[in-house]
Amino acid sequence: MKIKEKNMPLIAVIVISCVMLLPFLGLTDFNTKGEPREAVVALSMLNSGDWILPVNNGMDIPYKPPFFHYCIALVSLLTGSVDEYTSRLPSALALIGMTIGCFVLYKRRRNAQQALMGALLLLTSFEVHRAGVNCRVDMVLTACVVGAMLLFYRWWERGSKGFPLLAVLCMSGAVLTKGPVGFVLPCFVMWVFTLIRGGRFWRTTLTYGGFALLSLILPALWYVAAWHEGGQHFLDLIYEENIGRMTGSMSYESHTHSFPYNFFTLSTGWAPWTLLLIFSLFSKPWKRSAASAEAASASEASTSSSAKSASSDKSSLPGGRLMQVPPVMLFTWLGFLLVLLFYCFPSSKRSVYLLPCYPFMAMIIAEYVDWLWRTGRRGAMRAYVCLIGVLVLTLTAVFACVRMGLVPDSIFHGKHADANIAMLHALRDMPIGILEFLLCFLPAAAAVDAMQMVLRKRTCNDGRRFRYALLAPVILLMTALDGLYQPPVLNSKSLRPMAQTIEEKFHGENIYQYISTPMLHFFGADFYLGDKMDQFEKPVYEERPDGSIEEKTVLPEKGVLIVPTADFEELAKRHPEYRFQHVMTTKERVSEVKGTVDFYRFTR
Repeated sequence: MKIKEKNMPLIAVIVISCVMLLPFLGLTDFNTKGEPREAVVALSMLNSGDWILPVNNGMDIPYKPPFFHYCIALVSLLTGSVDEYTSRLPSALALIGMTIGCFVLYKRRRNAQQALMGALLLLTSFEVHRAGVNCRVDMVLTACVVGAMLLFYRWWERGSKGFPLLAVLCMSGAVLTKGPVGFVLPCFVMWVFTLIRGGRFWRTTLTYGGFALLSLILPALWYVAAWHEGGQHFLDLIYEENIGRMTGSMSYESHTHSFPYNFFTLSTGWAPWTLLLIFSLFSKPWKRSAASAEAASASEASTSSSAKSASSDKSSLPGGRLMQVPPVMLFTWLGFLLVLLFYCFPSSKRSVYLLPCYPFMAMIIAEYVDWLWRTGRRGAMRAYVCLIGVLVLTLTAVFACVRMGLVPDSIFHGKHADANIAMLHALRDMPIGILEFLLCFLPAAAAVDAMQMVLRKRTCNDGRRFRYALLAPVILLMTALDGLYQPPVLNSKSLRPMAQTIEEKFHGENIYQYISTPMLHFFGADFYLGDKMDQFEKPVYEERPDGSIEEKTVLPEKGVLIVPTADFEELAKRHPEYRFQHVMTTKERVSEVKGTVDFYRFTR
């Protein structure tokens, strides 16, 4: 019984993360260009049998190394096909594994309640949760990078004895997911941490430099094989995606933002918990029990005594006052700050680049929440629970009104009115069963329960109930969003119907696509068609004797052309040798090109 009680927090983390992430992965069709762009790589691997550098969309070789796509392909081999669920499953499993790993490490070095709070904060932050249910490389990369850091810390804690094989393998996985950043971040963080903790400069540098080189052995096997297959074109792509992205010298503009952008994305990425942090800035300890004051005083006295002892023992070591910080907290702060600093330098900035910050920030926020509780600053937490409760109840009420037909189509105006009306109808007409009813009812019930709990005198000072009030409505709300609210709304923008139209009207004909925007294709339609679409203007790269690359364009004789309405005139003027016969235009805007799409039969 004691063993079971001891492991209850770990069981809670496993159960909650699995229930939140796994059941609803396949409910939403691909509706943006990013997810099918990754999924079609795994599909092309299985279709062609080329697991090194498969070609998709008629011309593209993968822009990222293959580990993430290997994961999708291997899972899909077990299920028999590549679909939305198997494509998103590696990201979900990576988040579950990372959450469990963080909980286990911090439980043993801080306490179980803080570790549990941090793990659940991580699961319910907007940016992390979104990455965990998407078919993108970012969550697998994050899990490998953070896993390497945690394993390196355990290795350092044990006196740096033996060889940290698992940490090196995690870095290899990260490099095979997105390139050199996979070994740079873990080694950079641990190098700085070890130096602050008294490590010798050259020994520390050579140690982590050696681990970085060892982590490149497995990726090098793929890079050499891919270079042998793709030649100079592959090398140019690798240079642009890694060196060019870091130095801002890419041939096309890629997510270029100024320095403050990272701080803005962190604040939005931590929604809804950003609200709690903002509320806490204005909190005052109006009520502070004698017990909590005494506990805080004892804690401060203990910290002061410990600090004096550490200062007398370690004042001669490098790092100064940093040596007095508990090692695990120093490691946590460095994991957050150094990753943030690293991504402030490249001109290319995206919110997902900062994902390795989030596990460490989660533990820092968990400690901050614990401090708010211990020092009696609970007004901010009460306000936050009540606000989340009101938002959950408002969402439930709006959904009920939509289901009863009380929201008219006439409330929508402008160029996006048709899309908004389609979303409204999708919510109104979706079938409701027992599961859907529970997903609607449970967040509202938890919100009401949480609000009465933090407002009643009898229960508002119970720490365990207060944590429940903070977390339960958010966990259930995010589960309801994934399982109930989002699928019908996002499926109204699905990329599947266009593929179904192509299959019905042009079955057996050769399908070609053209989009003027560089590196953009109809990824969703190509995925749902089984990677059967080719390029109208197809570039072919040939290597000259001097090693330079010559690009030629290959044109088809006849077939079906799919082209954005806005791009057709420019294409037709460039190719007067073709006769184009208009077949149809889509009624709805296609999300990949943000406009309507035309279908033509053509002959040369």
